[in-house]
Amino acid sequence: MDQIDTPTAVGESSRRLPLGLDRLRLRFRDPELESAFRADEFRHHLGNFRFAFVVGTLLWVSWGLLLRPYILALSELRLDRIMRWGVFIPLLVVGFALTFTSFFGRIWEWVVVVIATATMFSWVYYTSQIQTLPTEYGYVGVILITAFSYTLLRLRFVLVLLITLIGIGAYLPYAVSTRYIAPVSEVLATLYLVSFGFLGGLAAHRMERFRRTLFLRERQLDQERLRSDSLLLNILPQVVVDQLKVTSGRRIAQAFDEVTVIFLDAVGSTQQAARCSPDEFAHALDELFSLFDDLADRHGLEKVKTLGDAYMAVAGVPVAMADHAGAAVAMAVDVIRETGSVRWPSGDAIVVHGGAATGPAVAGVIGRKKFAYDLWGDTVNVASRLEEQAAPGELLVSEATADRLVDRYEFGPTRMLDLKGKGRTPARALLGRTSNVPLEVPST
Repeated sequence: MDQIDTPTAVGESSRRLPLGLDRLRLRFRDPELESAFRADEFRHHLGNFRFAFVVGTLLWVSWGLLLRPYILALSELRLDRIMRWGVFIPLLVVGFALTFTSFFGRIWEWVVVVIATATMFSWVYYTSQIQTLPTEYGYVGVILITAFSYTLLRLRFVLVLLITLIGIGAYLPYAVSTRYIAPVSEVLATLYLVSFGFLGGLAAHRMERFRRTLFLRERQLDQERLRSDSLLLNILPQVVVDQLKVTSGRRIAQAFDEVTVIFLDAVGSTQQAARCSPDEFAHALDELFSLFDDLADRHGLEKVKTLGDAYMAVAGVPVAMADHAGAAVAMAVDVIRETGSVRWPSGDAIVVHGGAATGPAVAGVIGRKKFAYDLWGDTVNVASRLEEQAAPGELLVSEATADRLVDRYEFGPTRMLDLKGKGRTPARALLGRTSNVPLEVPST
């Protein structure tokens, strides 16, 4: 049998999972996959197991009441009570009780096999002693016990086949060897047991095949769902992804009373792009923005987007943050200090400048195709304009941002900057932490 591959990573799902029934086999050779299938079977059919044990118990009770008038011999009636109430029903009660234990999920198949086998041998002994009932009573009981194994208990085909062979092997030698069973009844017993055994095995095989196919399809859907979620998380925050799943396509927009927006830009990128190949330039920007992503995650900022060689992030969106200004400026400090580890293809150190502003903003998802999570408002515009005005290696912050951080950072004197679309706006340059340690600007 061919091995059925399963994805070990999200991106492998569409490539390795089977797409047709021709690749499905009755039993998975991958131990991990087989174990997952059996665990899934147990979760889905635990209710069936309990129902089967309860129904089996009720059937034993009802049969005893219905057949009692037809068991004439006193010794047979006594044996019937002993077997019914001392063996058959207790076996099912024990099985039912085990379904509520923590370890049943690991051993349930073999518990069922043991109960079915014990019931089968006990039944053959019982029918050999109760001779006032028709001979058909014996092999019909064997058929019913076998049918339980695949209709309600949903055992795997190989175990159904095992129970069927045990039933046939236990009953037929008795039927052939006993004297009071007519030859024609022996033939009928053999015919019925083999026929129903074959049909039951075929049904068990097809049902298990269907369940395994369904299991693989659900597994494939889960992997594709994880893959789509991971792709969404690359462009949208987790909170927004969760909202999209429950809003049925409705537009998502939210107002925030106060956030801190930060823009970071690589100085001289246009000149550097002209001095190297597109692949080399893209590789350098990828390294730079990957560093920014790591620092944003470290300080709890949400990356909003990149604009050419500029990077935009926000603190306090989409989840409110008490110290959003501190988180944004702390990220900017680390960016300025650590950017020197990344260089342009020319060998020059990458130098950044940035701007940060604090205030209200509106955030949401826009677009129906290639949608994106974006941020709007005057705070965004101010941060962007401050980044444009900042010198290499400098971070300009709005007065609102500086006011919240005067106890932790030192800032230069207030400057009045003429910002495009805003007019004269006060801003201050970040000098360093209150320990008077200046920001380290890489030399070009």
